[in-house]
Amino acid sequence: MTPYRLATLAVTVALLAIQVVAAGWIAGTWELPTVWVSLAAQGVVWLVGVLTLDENLLRERARPRGKDKDPWATAILSVLCVVIFVVAVLDVARWHWLAPSPVVCLMAVVVQLCGWLGLVWTMHTNYFFSSAIRLQPDRGQVVIDAGPYARIRHPGYALTSLGFLAMGPAMGSWLAVLPAVLVVADLLYRTCLEEHMLREGLPGYAEYAARVKWRWLPGVW
Repeated sequence: MTPYRLATLAVTVALLAIQVVAAGWIAGTWELPTVWVSLAAQGVVWLVGVLTLDENLLRERARPRGKDKDPWATAILSVLCVVIFVVAVLDVARWHWLAPSPVVCLMAVVVQLCGWLGLVWTMHTNYFFSSAIRLQPDRGQVVIDAGPYARIRHPGYALTSLGFLAMGPAMGSWLAVLPAVLVVADLLYRTCLEEHMLREGLPGYAEYAARVKWRWLPGVW
């Protein structure tokens, strides 16, 4: 394991530990079974990604080398992710406003896993899956039409949306779906922004878009 991957792994474990401590502190209790199951599922996927994804892609996602056409995206998504987490924990431990049944929680965990694992699959397929919206001639960017890209043009955004929408119910709160909807809205905006950039600047993308007609969901959009 390279020093960079080891450092990324350490940061990931630290972030997971912070989430656990924060959940207990916000809730005022450690009796949060649905929260722990959801965080465990999320943590497993994070670790799989850190341990298996191409190291150059990890570096690009951590620190993109070009100008981002949506420079506030990381900050906005980070804030919304924290809001989802805090609302879910407060709802589960204190508010008890909208509580899904245990069966629904488990189903949501499965959906959450599908979303996050699908995102990792997308990153394995697409070496150019940067966290920034930018063309990557410095990395030899080409059109990717394999794996999930053979069916939809922006599987990363679609699967991320699925993971975020399932996050609240998986933790035990329907209320947390509300801020997750804002995440989906932001990802829809990023999809449109990236689509325009790729059509204008990436050779072969217009032809690919003519073959693969759907952005997120076949038959819908």
